[in-house]
Amino acid sequence: MRRMLICGVVALCWARGLAAQPVPARDLWEFPLGAVLEPAALAAEPGAGLWNPAASALRPGERIRFGVASLSTGAQQGVDGQLLSASFRRASGTTVGLSVARTSVAGLVRTDSDPQSVGDISYASLLASATAARTLLPHVTAGLAVRWREGRADQDVHTAIAADLGVVLHDLPWRHARIALSSFLWRPGREIDDRPAFVAAADARVVGRSASRELRLGFSQNNVNRGATELGPFLSGRLERLEVRAALVRGAAGSNAVTRMRSGLAVYYARYVVGVAREEGSSGLGPVYQFTLSSILKR
Repeated sequence: MRRMLICGVVALCWARGLAAQPVPARDLWEFPLGAVLEPAALAAEPGAGLWNPAASALRPGERIRFGVASLSTGAQQGVDGQLLSASFRRASGTTVGLSVARTSVAGLVRTDSDPQSVGDISYASLLASATAARTLLPHVTAGLAVRWREGRADQDVHTAIAADLGVVLHDLPWRHARIALSSFLWRPGREIDDRPAFVAAADARVVGRSASRELRLGFSQNNVNRGATELGPFLSGRLERLEVRAALVRGAAGSNAVTRMRSGLAVYYARYVVGVAREEGSSGLGPVYQFTLSSILKR
């Protein structure tokens, strides 16, 4: 963990000194890749900690977690996203992980002097993250992520280094409550052009006495600097192998505001967790569909 913190400081200094060229396709990371089933600040189902590195921490007795996620809007000109991740808990108690995520827009065509297509326009972003997470105090887990991002808009391609910090307060004495906070794609000194995000969520158990038989209710908020803001309540109910989740999200960008419904189902079987989720479409886009699969190997 100490080495990871040093790497994070170096990355932050490097990020601050990079050229002032903004990286294209930043808006693609406003889509909830891996975070339709769960709020971004708490999302751990694919095992990535993509939005909050502290959420990638494995519990004692867990050794390795693999995860994949796929997101698609299903429209002719829609957004697709894929996520692949792996986390490993060391004997020291620190969880280290790697993830690779990609988002892109399909169906963008280049035209000349007439409406006939003369080729496709590439609009995509690739994000590679190295994470470390560790329980520092009882009920307090902190995490750090060092990220490399490439953005591509037609022939315009740029890269950037970012570093993020996150924390999760978990298993709190009151109703087994959780509180999670994290930055996302933060480059000090580049906040205007690179538009980092701040994600937060909190929930508590309202019914039940164990994690496998409970109903939880919470609230989440995601803010992108000079970009979209979304907030709203969410709930999850689990009964042994089956978990149902839902959220009502109000998103705002400039003077436009829309309310969307997210819903999903997770199935626990042996060491696997399979999830499917849907977000209602808005602003001319089709519904967002997400599939997740994660597996945990124990000691």
